[in-house]
Formats: sequence, structure tokens, C-alpha cells
Amino acid sequence: MRGGRVEERTYYSQALKRTQPYMIYLPDRDGDEPLPLLILLHGKGGSHRDWFEQTRALRYVADYSLCVVCPQGGDGWYTDAYDGSGAYETDLISCLLPHLQATLPIALPGKAWAIEGLSMGGYGAVKLALKHYRLFGTAVSHSGAFDVTQSAQPHPVFGDPKADSGFRRQHNVYTLAEEALCRYPYERPVLWLDCGLQDELLASTRRFHNHLHFIGYGHEYGEQAGYHTWPYWDRAFRIALPWVARRVGAKSVGEAC
Repeated sequence: MRGGRVEERTYYSQALKRTQPYMIYLPDRDGDEPLPLLILLHGKGGSHRDWFEQTRALRYVADYSLCVVCPQGGDGWYTDAYDGSGAYETDLISCLLPHLQATLPIALPGKAWAIEGLSMGGYGAVKLALKHYRLFGTAVSHSGAFDVTQSAQPHPVFGDPKADSGFRRQHNVYTLAEEALCRYPYERPVLWLDCGLQDELLASTRRFHNHLHFIGYGHEYGEQAGYHTWPYWDRAFRIALPWVARRVGAKSVGEAC
């Protein structure tokens, strides 16, 4: 692999009471300068291997001095389930991230950390950044499933629309974005949203984009031809990557040398 190495590693998750795997791209470093971090989230039914196996993400990130980590999120929506059956938010925030800080030469949280994902992971990236804004300065969503907490049907993670309405509201990206506007501008993550024009989640993405525009939450937004498939996400990742790299301060390989 040009400019670095790819590995599958594990850590013990106290939140899930089991060993969890993750994929990592670790670039070669020039000197002791800490690396910016990108957390890359998979979609529903996917795995921690998806981004590296289904797209050319590794080819693209090899151009930057950027550490990329792909966690295993199951179908847990990167959320601690309403009934305690899963704790995927606590797993990522309180187990995986401290493990990465203890074992990798990465920069401190904040501006140098970004989180990105597709579909379920697109929702997760935006939600986690809005909730944990001291950790992530940037969040990117491709084909985000933003309406999941507003479903009229009971959900295995978010519960019943009436009985668990308070819980759903805590994980609703619309509400979280509004709450973010009550904080200082430097305490709000910068957001990027995109979706394919033939994607079934286009309406969901547009609704959230329009809501952000209505409340005055500045963000990047784009639409282009594509379905809810890997060819679109490959292209979307490639397009967003230079913007992410600038945001987190990841130097190009030529610049780093």
C-alpha cells in the first residue's frame, strides 16, 4: 500500500462486553507530527470491512497523511438502544476512541478529528458529531438516513414512536442541530451532506438540508447522479475527501514530505 499500511485490529468493548474488530489505514509519518483522524462508518447490514473492500477509499486516502479507522457498528445505528439491548454509541465514544488514543499517534480531539459515513452511518456521523462536538470538528454524510427517529413504526433501537418519544428526540438530528445553534460557533461541527439523485433517501436528505438552511446552520450540500449503491459512495467519498483533509489539517503526501 503506497504511503502506509492497512490492518484489522481489535479492542475489548466494555460497553458491549465483547471484543470488537476495526479496520485501520495508518500512513507513513514524516517525523513525530501527530496524525489527523477520520472515523468512517458503515451502513445497515454492513461491516467494518465495507469501506476498504467495496470502494477505492484506500487508494484515495493514500494521498494524505490521515489515519482512517472503520469501526464495527452492527445494526445498532451508533446509538445506545432504548431498551439497553445495545450500546453502540458508548462503544464508539467511550471504548474505541480511548483505545485509539492510547495506541495510535493521532492528534488531539476537536478540529483534527472527522467522522463520516453512509446511510445508517451517515446518520450516525452527523448525530455523533452534534452530540460530541468536542471530539469531532467535521461530519460528512452520504445518503444519510436522517428520518429514522421519526418513523411511525416501533424500532429495535429507537423504540415506540409514542412511548419512547423522549428517547427518540434525544437522537433526532433535527433537534440536535437546533440545540447546537445555542452554543458558540466554534462548538458546532461543520457538516457536509450529499445524496444520489436516484437514491430512495434523497427526500430524507433534502428535508434535513432544508431544515439546516431554515434554522441558519451553515453546511455543505450536494446532489449528483447515483443510487443507494457502492459506485455512488465511492465517488462521493472521493469528492468529499479533499474538503475533509483541509478541515482536519491532513497534508498531502507530497506536502508532508
